[in-house]
Amino acid sequence: MPRRNAASRRIGLPGITELRAGEEVIRVNNSRIPHRKILAALEAGWKNEQPGGLVEIYRTRVMPVKTRTIQLLGHKSSPRIVNTLLGYEVQAAYKRVHCPDIVTARYLKLFTEIGCRSIRIPYDPTVTAGLLPAMEASVERVRSGVARLFPENRAVRTYVLRRIYRCLRDQLRKLQPAPPAAPAAEDEP
Repeated sequence: MPRRNAASRRIGLPGITELRAGEEVIRVNNSRIPHRKILAALEAGWKNEQPGGLVEIYRTRVMPVKTRTIQLLGHKSSPRIVNTLLGYEVQAAYKRVHCPDIVTARYLKLFTEIGCRSIRIPYDPTVTAGLLPAMEASVERVRSGVARLFPENRAVRTYVLRRIYRCLRDQLRKLQPAPPAAPAAEDEP
């Protein structure tokens, strides 16, 4: 069976020459969907209402504070929060992450839905509680914005949303600090 290349897996938009995201008009060339332009237009549309998109909030309000790194599933999934005797767990496929409180569980669920492999979370749950509404609102705005752009075709809507989540993951990954380099072995005389 021959392997399909990326161009054959790409979903196109036959007959559509422009998309309207907020006040911005996005031109569609060769039926290719401009995912990064769609994400930028959706984020620009709500800059007046909120301090920025998910990546901007993460960069300005999570990265400067003391954080710990949590390893997540690493691909987009539909996580759920499970109430246990010792707190909460975020369950996605085979992976379960224990959380001491519901705020931490909601924070991890948000980044698991996007498909992040690892994420930094503030040690202080009150900081997380302050960030969470804006982060959830920004992800919901992306979802609703894509649904408004492609109301009639669920397959295209899902495809575009996955590609936009990939763009978000790439931007978040670039913010993560590089792991420390291993010390070089010195030769003894």
